[in-house]
Amino acid sequence: QKTGFLSNFISISDTEDKGIKKILSFYGGYCAYSIGASVSSKTGNKNYFELNMSKSDVIENQSDKIHLPSSNVAYIFFKNLKEEKKNYDEIHVIIILKDNSKQEFKFSISLLEKVQNRMSLVNKTVNFLKEKKFDSIKSMLNNKLIPFDKEEIIPRLKEIEPQLGEIKEFRFFGFKITLYKGMEILHLSGALIRDKQNNEFSIDIDFNSKKNELYQLRYKL
Repeated sequence: QKTGFLSNFISISDTEDKGIKKILSFYGGYCAYSIGASVSSKTGNKNYFELNMSKSDVIENQSDKIHLPSSNVAYIFFKNLKEEKKNYDEIHVIIILKDNSKQEFKFSISLLEKVQNRMSLVNKTVNFLKEKKFDSIKSMLNNKLIPFDKEEIIPRLKEIEPQLGEIKEFRFFGFKITLYKGMEILHLSGALIRDKQNNEFSIDIDFNSKKNELYQLRYKL
């Protein structure tokens, strides 16, 4: 439930205000925001937009994997920016849990742009699932980096899909980038909203590639 919306009474654009309201619509709780600049001898000057989230039951329930809601807060805000993107180098997200613990995350605009570009592979995979194009999904599977049985996944998908029902939408939960065997692996996590039973859904892909390859495809019921 959306319980409120706090600000530091700074002037922001209608687009930025819309992005904050979308965050609150998704997570509820409170969002305080500010605009700032940091100076470093190594990185120089960086302008940032900071989002301070608190009293969100949704985020609280994901506190064991806080990287997901923190990245999604940044991504929701970033997606709504238009010409304002040029005003910032980073989006900062601060999560305050009910035990008053605080965690801060920084996401560069360039990183979020790359994530947005790679999101097309999630959309492609979800569309293939909607259209029951299982052979197309099989052609994207790559088990060279993370060994798994490609021949086992597709029959399992064909078996379980009718039980879960038609896919209405994919709801994004967030992302994480992990270094594995010298590669940056992008984990994209969310849920498939269906007419029978929703299920968690995620894929692992090469963050720096443009290939349509899936290193992992996971369902969680």
